[in-house]
Amino acid sequence: MRTPLAPANFVFCASAAFGAARIALTMALVAHDSHALVQIPPAKGKPYILSFGKTQYLVPHSAIKLFPKKSNEVPDGKVLGSILATKAPEKWLEYCKPDTLCHIEVDDMSCVYTTFNVPEHPEECRFLRFISGTIADKNFPILAGEIDKKIEKGDITLSNDRQRARREVLNWKKETNCPNRAQISPELNKWTALDKEENVKSCRIEPETKKRQLKVHGASGALSGAIGKNGHGAQKSVRFHVQPEDVVEWEMAYCMGPKGTYNVHEIGNVLRIVQYKHSDGVVEANTTEAADTADARSTEPTTNGRQHAEDEDDDEENDL
Repeated sequence: MRTPLAPANFVFCASAAFGAARIALTMALVAHDSHALVQIPPAKGKPYILSFGKTQYLVPHSAIKLFPKKSNEVPDGKVLGSILATKAPEKWLEYCKPDTLCHIEVDDMSCVYTTFNVPEHPEECRFLRFISGTIADKNFPILAGEIDKKIEKGDITLSNDRQRARREVLNWKKETNCPNRAQISPELNKWTALDKEENVKSCRIEPETKKRQLKVHGASGALSGAIGKNGHGAQKSVRFHVQPEDVVEWEMAYCMGPKGTYNVHEIGNVLRIVQYKHSDGVVEANTTEAADTADARSTEPTTNGRQHAEDEDDDEENDL
């Protein structure tokens, strides 16, 4: 015959069961709110890193909507640096494939990132590299169209939620998914920031800046007076442009007269530059009247040639 449990023993057992359940629940919550870890070699199990400004942040696991299945393979840090330095969508196309994308979402705002793997630099694949709206708007529809054609032909089938999420991430649009900011701010979201001594060094090597001499106009004709005394102004106006070649469509430089002898007006998408006749920096009276008339016809005039403006079990699935 079984002896019934005494009330004290029953209370102890119930308390112990409740305590174990509470510990299990706490561990589950901690695991859910922990930092997102890399899912693939060579840095599997280490936290992802999101660089923002000069600070490196860890990403909460709860913010990851889609983990990358693989990293983009590049041969060395120099190639990586050249990729990250360009904003040309066509040069990013092969690095926007859905299997390499990481989709992060916070408070109904989301951004898309990718990762790169470099031989002999196992930490590199921890860095989440932001895909800008310009690049996404150009490349994602191309890749989505290729996948849709394969689905239509029966070459691939989206058989689970992860594959469907990889197709869906290509629907991401800056104006819809992140309209109010350039990208998600880990600082505003109070994500964990690494101390400087904890920072992980990337193997990226910045490309050498190509210095190009600007074309100088105004050495003759209507702008000949803008060169200055003894022609020294022309030499002073020659500058070196440091922007990468692939982001500059065209550029132009003019040798202007002393401050106060010219005006720059922006009217719609037209930039109007006026150099007034002057004598040693003193504008003629009738020219001043013309300047007042020109100012009245334009909006937001800027003096002295300056325009003020406001200032980045899945392993077995088929690749998409």
